Amino acid sequence: MNAKKTNYHPVKFLDRLEGNKHLVMLYDNEKYADLMIARYCLNNLEKGGSCIFFTEDDPKAIKKRLINSGLDVDKYEKANSFRFFETPKPGKEKVDFLSVLRFLRSESAKGMKPPFRFVGRTIRDIESKEGMSSGLALEKIGQEHFEEFDNAQLCYYDIRKMEKSKKDKWIKGLLENHHQVIYASKPDKAVAFETDLLG
Repeated sequence: MNAKKTNYHPVKFLDRLEGNKHLVMLYDNEKYADLMIARYCLNNLEKGGSCIFFTEDDPKAIKKRLINSGLDVDKYEKANSFRFFETPKPGKEKVDFLSVLRFLRSESAKGMKPPFRFVGRTIRDIESKEGMSSGLALEKIGQEHFEEFDNAQLCYYDIRKMEKSKKDKWIKGLLENHHQVIYASKPDKAVAFETDLLG
């Protein structure tokens, strides 16, 4: 699948997005998630904006997947409009989430041109209760202060890996702390909508 040439219907939702929105993408199929991330970035890059992909993982594997989904990562990296930003692995100490978000926002986009679109999550552990609790706490603070950051953000969660005992609670919390949701799955299951519709 190619982000430039696709009729995957959630792409139409992405193509209509304007301004700074906080999106969450839930997925059960990595190839559809990669397609959506590639298109999300491409839409901003083609308009002269910048994209930053946050990861704790080795960016080489992610880069390969995005290239396979139709995003010319090398081209945009050379133009200084796309970059991978490695987030520090969390320690055991209590974290001031707002300070972390402010630091990441200021450091990651240095020398790049707005508008900015960010992709990724600061907390990668979604398989434990502690990890998901921290992730939701950070998403809540991020949503409460979202206007301060002056960027758009796409957070993503593989629902197959999500801690199972409170999965419904986690998903509900994610929906409450984002402006839009995309469910990237097979075409007959995929959806995208404004979370205000749930209120």
